[in-house]
Amino acid sequence: MCKSMKASGAAAFFYNSGGFAAAVTTPLDVAKTRIMLAKTGSRNASGNVLSALQGVWRTQGISGLFAGIVPRISSISLGGFIFLGMYDKIRSLLL
Repeated sequence: MCKSMKASGAAAFFYNSGGFAAAVTTPLDVAKTRIMLAKTGSRNASGNVLSALQGVWRTQGISGLFAGIVPRISSISLGGFIFLGMYDKIRSLLL
C-alpha cells in the first residue's frame, strides 16, 4: 500500500479486493463443502475437487457452482473492510 493512501481508501480497496476474491473462489468453496459433507464411500468422499465440481455442474449447472455467493461476498468484503482497513489505519498511526 502506498503511504499517501488514506485509511478509508485502503479499507475500500480491501473491501473490493476481498469481494472479488470471494466471487472467484466460490466454486472451490462449494466443492470443499460437498467433499466435507460427503458420506463415506460416496464419490465426493474421495476428496477429488474436480470430480466434485463436475458433479455440481451436471446436477445444478452454473447456479450450483455459485450457490451462496452473496453471503460469501458480503462477509469477506466486510471482513476485509474492517480488519485490513483498521490494520492499515493503526499501522499508519504507529509508524
